[in-house]
Amino acid sequence: DGAVIGDGARITDSLIGAGAVIGARTVLHGAVVGDGATVGADNELREGVRVWCGARIPEAGIRFSSDQ
Repeated sequence: DGAVIGDGARITDSLIGAGAVIGARTVLHGAVVGDGATVGADNELREGVRVWCGARIPEAGIRFSSDQ
């Protein structure tokens, strides 16, 4: 409800809360983003990642992946 998804974002098996903002080119797979949270552009959040309601993640701030 009212979430904003940026261009080129890829979201699979994830939950996006009301009013959340997902930045361009961000990848979410198995993540949960709470109501009103912002995930900046160029982040990668995988299984088990939880972003609390109202939290802010800067652009290119997180890369959480099993291939590192």
